[in-house]
Amino acid sequence: MKVYVGCSGFFYRDWVGSFYPPNLRREDFIRFYSKFFEVVEINSSFYSFPNRGNIKSMLQRSGTLKFSFKAHRVFTHYRTYTQDDVKKFLHSIEPVIQDERFIAILFQFPDSFGYGEESLKHIRRLSEDFAGHEKVIEVRNRSFKKSDFYPVVEELGFSLVNVDAPKGSRFLVGPWVGAGTIGYVRLHGRNLDRLYDYLYSLEELKKLRDRIKKIGKGYTYIFFNNTVRAQAILNALQMKLLFGIRAEIPPSLESMFREKVWE
Repeated sequence: MKVYVGCSGFFYRDWVGSFYPPNLRREDFIRFYSKFFEVVEINSSFYSFPNRGNIKSMLQRSGTLKFSFKAHRVFTHYRTYTQDDVKKFLHSIEPVIQDERFIAILFQFPDSFGYGEESLKHIRRLSEDFAGHEKVIEVRNRSFKKSDFYPVVEELGFSLVNVDAPKGSRFLVGPWVGAGTIGYVRLHGRNLDRLYDYLYSLEELKKLRDRIKKIGKGYTYIFFNNTVRAQAILNALQMKLLFGIRAEIPPSLESMFREKVWE
């Protein structure tokens, strides 16, 4: 089992000072990030189609960093996309694919998207339109917590996203099963009142590590989405260490929190 750990996004202003050096130019954020991680999840592609020129620039500045892209909301939330939208999205991320630094396209559906005939029809359409590209699917409606859905995920060429999130939230937590060609995990934190503002304890991370091991895929990607105040950075580095992966610790993070988090 080969594990890669990173964050859901890298361009956060409140990471300046806690992770990024105060005088670091914004265009160099990705270069600095790539010193500590091998993978990153791009979430901005959900709101606007990626700019191909910007993608090329990121590639040039980020060494061997690998990228996962969140599908634009026209594919998952509006569900009114055209073939031109498919071509536009794939064209924009093509440089990453050509450079062999592409992980997957993340199709994250809203909690209003429930299990049923129409939903499966839409997922099947996406499977056909994005055939030949690694795809992962995150569903948030609890009606998808069915064992008969997992074979469908594999049949349609997707891999299932396993999720950790606050209890009582709209998220479908888990299910901690392997479905598809790769393992893919998104950790959103456990703060119900303020989503994404959470620091996992070392004990919580150890339990998550053990659950992730049960997924049992050859390649497994773990992304921390608790991005408020660079907490994702801290937890991602801890998780690397828990999996026995070498991790360089920025001095700025060691003093972020009072508790001893590296032991």
